[in-house]
Amino acid sequence: MSTESTDTTNKPTSYMMEPPPSYVNQGFDPPRGGMIGFANASAPQVHTTVVNIIPGELSIRDHLPWSVFNTFYMNFCCLGFIAVIFSVKSRDRKVIGDRIGAMSYGSTARNLNIAATMFTVITIIIVLIMLLSAPRPQRIG
Repeated sequence: MSTESTDTTNKPTSYMMEPPPSYVNQGFDPPRGGMIGFANASAPQVHTTVVNIIPGELSIRDHLPWSVFNTFYMNFCCLGFIAVIFSVKSRDRKVIGDRIGAMSYGSTARNLNIAATMFTVITIIIVLIMLLSAPRPQRIG
């Protein structure tokens, strides 16, 4: 006697006689694996890019905006203009990959910017003190 049962009498007869339903496309054929509007085009490939950022790389500053500001507004004895030159040199060295040179020029630009700012502020304060403390002529009248 076999353990398998070949008797199909306990199944409904409608299940056995009818084929599965047929789904008809009603005018819309979605693209499969392709781009919209192109019938047999393959899907665009996505390329990824990995950028490694070294934490020490961010610490190199060229102080260019500060140098330009000092050139236009606080150019005491052309220190702002010289700071712009060193800032541009620092940026060029950073682009080339010379970290030590970029840090050196950046440090020089920072020191020149500090000197230009301080000398200009001190000069403005001295001029204001002199203008406010100057004796005024009195009218006799």
